[in-house]
Amino acid sequence: MRLVWLVIAMWGMMGAASAQSATAALQNCLPPREMQEAVASKGVVAPAMAVMTARRQVPNADVVRANLCRSSDTLVYVIMALQKDGRIVQVMIDGSTGRVKSVH
Repeated sequence: MRLVWLVIAMWGMMGAASAQSATAALQNCLPPREMQEAVASKGVVAPAMAVMTARRQVPNADVVRANLCRSSDTLVYVIMALQKDGRIVQVMIDGSTGRVKSVH
């Protein structure tokens, strides 16, 4: 019985760590107006293209959030997708190229 509680506690801690990393990535995001300006100036790919790329990386998941954020000196799309099993997957897409940087 203790093993069951230990496993449940570990799942909870992993979920909290995942939520913290997602929150950290979203701290430097652009407000909607600046995001529109970045796309209009052709400095970054359109949000729809970034979302389509994320959907290919995480098939059968629902995209629940897409933000354009600063990462070092570049802009990246941070896209959160909800899988059918309830897990959240974070896909980072390079804003200027539209290529996948990471999937967590």
